[in-house]
Amino acid sequence: MTLRPPFEKDTTMANFDRYNDGSTNAPRLRIQHSLWSLGKLPMNAETEWTLDEKCANAKANGFEAIECWLNDDSEQEHKETLAKHGLGLILGHRPFKLEEVQATVNRAIRLGADFVFAQPADAFTSPQEVAKLCIEGRKIANDAGLAFFVETHRNNFTENLPQTIQLIDLVPDIRFTADLSHFVVVGEFYGWADEGAVDRMLPVLSRTSHIHGRISNGEQVQVDVADGSTAPARFFVQLWATAMKHWLKGAKEGDILPFTSELGPPRYAITLPDGKEFSDRWAQSLVMKQLAEEAWSLAQAP
Repeated sequence: MTLRPPFEKDTTMANFDRYNDGSTNAPRLRIQHSLWSLGKLPMNAETEWTLDEKCANAKANGFEAIECWLNDDSEQEHKETLAKHGLGLILGHRPFKLEEVQATVNRAIRLGADFVFAQPADAFTSPQEVAKLCIEGRKIANDAGLAFFVETHRNNFTENLPQTIQLIDLVPDIRFTADLSHFVVVGEFYGWADEGAVDRMLPVLSRTSHIHGRISNGEQVQVDVADGSTAPARFFVQLWATAMKHWLKGAKEGDILPFTSELGPPRYAITLPDGKEFSDRWAQSLVMKQLAEEAWSLAQAP
């Protein structure tokens, strides 16, 4: 059953369909990194990089911002370290209530975050409740001058395509943080032509304003991408390029499409029986950056 949108589109939100830096620059891709995915690095080392080392390595390798989930105890250290390395900040959160959105937006204002994204509620929350959370949450962020994107993610309401399309029916102007690895593993997509994966995902791809870079093979949510020539990697480049092409259609000066390398540490990362990783996530992050740039080039092609 198709659910009817209970609210009319708020045209005052149009300027927040994309993250905009306020400049007169042409629309562009920005590659950034998840702080979570910098955990337990270097690979299998006894000592993990400090926050300063994580930021320094990200900056030195061309990443322009860091995505964080912060609390009151950690926010000041992260603000100072990111500023030291000239890195932007993005805040993520998982709200069930509007008060939780408000708290994250307040933190974003304090820290000068670029925008916020939300993993909304869970699959046991009604579509109408989630729609209200997304609409009112976006208004809270927009009223504070921030873009607000809804992430597609397992264990949230957006964990699969049918539920996410229900949400789109209720909130047609929703904008997404597209972590497509979750759709691919939940839907057991392999990237075969007769699956029609791009067409099935198009309602999300055409509303994407922020991309999380992780590659699934339809069985595991995160797999080694080697040099980027594997079949799963090529499938994801196609998905990302499609989303980017749609983003470009309405992009204006100052608009930025953020792409975040987000390869999770164990338990996301596959490990050997002794618990050690056999795939260097830092090296893979650099491949992910190259794949995002390739997808961007494809999206700009005639």
